Amino acid sequence: MVAQAGAQTGGTNADRVEVAKQTTARPSKDAPLVPLVPDDGADRPTGEGVAIQAVSLPFTFNFDITSSLASRTFWPTSGGRTCVSLRGQGGSDPIYFGKEIKVEMWNAYGTDTKVGPTVRYSLNGNSYGYCWTGLYPYHEHYFRLVKDWSPTVRVWGTGWASAT
Repeated sequence: MVAQAGAQTGGTNADRVEVAKQTTARPSKDAPLVPLVPDDGADRPTGEGVAIQAVSLPFTFNFDITSSLASRTFWPTSGGRTCVSLRGQGGSDPIYFGKEIKVEMWNAYGTDTKVGPTVRYSLNGNSYGYCWTGLYPYHEHYFRLVKDWSPTVRVWGTGWASAT
C-alpha cells in the first residue's frame, strides 16, 4: 500500500508536507531506466520540438544527489495519478542514515506549477512510496528530489515512477 493525496495547484494543499509510507511494491521488470536531470529551478520545456520528449509510466531511475535532481517530464495516467517510490541505499557520510529527502510534483504545462503536497521519504534502506492523484492527465509533469541538509553529503539510491 502506498499513501496518496489529491493534487491541487496553489493554496494550502501545495504547502502541505506528507510522509511516504513504507512499501513492499517493486518496479515492473520491463520499466525502462530513465536518467534524472540536473535541477536548475527553471521551467521545463515541453511539447513538440523539445530535444528530450516526455516518457510514459512506468520507469525506474537512480539518484545520487547533494542538493536536488529532477525527473524527465512524463505523462501521468489518464486518471491523473502518479506514484513515486524511493529506496535510499547509501551516503558519503554515515549521518545520512535515517534522514529524509523530499519529493515535489510539478505540472510542466506553461509556467511550471507545484501540485499537491511535498512528501518526505526516509533514507534508511527501506522502500517508501507515495501517490499523487488529481494530476492533469494531458499535461507533462515532473518531480523534484530535494535534499536540504548538509550540502557536502551525497546520498544515492534507486526509485521508480508508476501508476500504482
